[in-house]
Amino acid sequence: MRRLLLLSLVFGLFSSCDADKNQSTLVSPQEMKELMVMDSVQLIDVRTLEEFREGHLIGAQNLVYDNEFAYKIKQLDKSKPVAVYCRSGRRSQECSQILKQAGFKKIYQLRGGLSQWEYEDLIVSDSLTP
Repeated sequence: MRRLLLLSLVFGLFSSCDADKNQSTLVSPQEMKELMVMDSVQLIDVRTLEEFREGHLIGAQNLVYDNEFAYKIKQLDKSKPVAVYCRSGRRSQECSQILKQAGFKKIYQLRGGLSQWEYEDLIVSDSLTP
């Protein structure tokens, strides 16, 4: 009985640690496509302006991931979900952590970034308007 209780306690501690590591929800390109049609989702492209100009998801706003990123996200509504992406997923993962620390509750991250989106032959906009 004592071992079972100890095992339960250890399992519970590890589970809660894993939940804290879950900074965002990874979504597939198809799931991101569904999120994009929701009015309340704030779609954020964290790549450079040059990368953004080459092509981005329709409706995305460009908030470049740099030393000022934490300041830039103050223009976003913390009560609304945020969907973030970059080229491959590395920058968006780091940005997701900053968003979480800033108090955003629902953060979605495009698995594989824009590279995976394009690989699945989904539409990318090349206009500068979101």
